Amino acid sequence: MLTLRQQKGVVWGIIWSFIAWVPYYTEYLGSVRNYLGIPAALGLNLELALKRGDAFVYSILFGAGIGFLAASLFDLLASNVKVIGLFSSKKKRVLRRGL
Repeated sequence: MLTLRQQKGVVWGIIWSFIAWVPYYTEYLGSVRNYLGIPAALGLNLELALKRGDAFVYSILFGAGIGFLAASLFDLLASNVKVIGLFSSKKKRVLRRGL
């Protein structure tokens, strides 16, 4: 079963993969092509390696997978890792007293 965060990660990954094709078809966002175009580049490389299929579909699958993995990793870290000293202890003391 997917959590809400994982579903959002898949949706954001698909949106990212659509935006990743903008630098390949136009000259817009060319300066961030290396970072923004990761799903598009992976899709193109997979199409060239397999010699079949569509790079656009592969990039959507890669974007959804990357978004899912990032959301799962964030979900895991948010539930299992506690950062000591991130929140002030003074606020916690005030809340304990009921003020």
